[in-house]
Amino acid sequence: MCAVDGTSALAGGRRSESRQHSINSAHYRARNTSKNPLNRIVLDNLLEFKERLKESPSPRPRPHPSVINALEKFSECGVMRYGAVRYLCPECGHDVFVAFSCKRRGLCPSCDAKRSAIITAAAMGRLLPQARYRQWVLVIPKRLRYFMSSRPELSGYLSKILAHAIRRFIKSKTEGTAAQLHFIQRFGGALNLHVHVHAVVLDGAFVLKEGLVGLKELVFSPAPGPNEEELFKIVAVIRRQLLRRLRNMGCLPPEAAEQMLKWKNSGFSLHKEVVIYPRNRPGLERLVEYCSRPALSVSRLIYAAATKTVIYRAARRDGKPELMTMDALEFMRRWGLLMPPPHKNLVHYYGALAPRSPLRRALTAKAEKEAKKVLTAERSEKLKNKARSWAACLARVFEVFPLICPKCNLELKPVAVIFKDKELVRLLNHFGLPAEFPKFRPAPAQSLYAVKRGPPDEDCQLDTRVDQYDAIDPPAPED
Repeated sequence: MCAVDGTSALAGGRRSESRQHSINSAHYRARNTSKNPLNRIVLDNLLEFKERLKESPSPRPRPHPSVINALEKFSECGVMRYGAVRYLCPECGHDVFVAFSCKRRGLCPSCDAKRSAIITAAAMGRLLPQARYRQWVLVIPKRLRYFMSSRPELSGYLSKILAHAIRRFIKSKTEGTAAQLHFIQRFGGALNLHVHVHAVVLDGAFVLKEGLVGLKELVFSPAPGPNEEELFKIVAVIRRQLLRRLRNMGCLPPEAAEQMLKWKNSGFSLHKEVVIYPRNRPGLERLVEYCSRPALSVSRLIYAAATKTVIYRAARRDGKPELMTMDALEFMRRWGLLMPPPHKNLVHYYGALAPRSPLRRALTAKAEKEAKKVLTAERSEKLKNKARSWAACLARVFEVFPLICPKCNLELKPVAVIFKDKELVRLLNHFGLPAEFPKFRPAPAQSLYAVKRGPPDEDCQLDTRVDQYDAIDPPAPED
């Protein structure tokens, strides 16, 4: 991700005051892709990884072949030689060059972080009014995760049946329509392919009622959360519907589906303990950021180019960080599996937030009205009107507005979008900026990499031949 001089990433409850101070005192500094370990891994191993994917089939799951093109685009992300926008200070003539992004989902932490900032800004500014919210996390058994990966339409179906189950539960407690914002995550805490659903759900329902002057008013009706017995019934409904769908698709034999219905420990897990109260807007913002976060963190990654070894610090287990050591090709295989399939949405809206819901217009108007009261005038001017811009994304992530002149403290203005290679080289050399294309290391001979094998991973979760489970424990919460 892009680096800044000044305040670091968002932390805890520090919001408007620290952000405004950093906007006035810090300045933007473009990232150096040559020192990014992810870029070095791709440049050193992409051609070899491409040859690995052409080998005969193996029991290990492999990324889609389109991941090669995506990784090639990732290697161009943030490289000014491929094109840049020039910004100029209207007072002193200070120049800033901003390189283009690759916008690859699931692969580029920088673009995913900016995408998360856009989603969070839209949710907090015009989708989620002040109310009580609950996070629901649905996890399925390890035996079924293979099908969630091989059949991309199943992840959307899993989100849909969860939304319907939550809607039926809330409807049994109160009248009205709930608002549900679902995020499909494809990754676990150990850099593993693990498709599951995070849902930010209104803990109640909205109803349109006649107001005092004849206008319809949006009224919120709270609902209590589920107890253990009600949660068990919700999980049972989800399990039955998903197994029926897998059986009808031919993924599971009828005998296997019936057997899984009889398991004492089903492997389905539905977590509902995280509750955000109406006045805790920073907590709700952090929750949406968490649900839409990137798949991996560059700060957890160490790459030894000499030995082509990657060390990744996974999520904590039992209070201790887990260090994963693997060769670069194995890391790229795991990393490529996290890329979502094309044309499949990872964010879904249900209930009052659904695009065709009759309540959506009133709900967004209510959320925007409340957001104006919360935001200060200065923050509203800087961020609200540019919530989808690159600069506002970095301001939300790093608390630094990047397009401010460090000398005059004035906003920089775009003066040129440069694609011509000759002009780019001239300007970049003049300002002392990197002007080289990234160079890929050639793949070694076939005999050198054909015998390489990475450490064992989540194959037991994804192999269709694994049919002999008696029971499967639900994964740890961080997965």
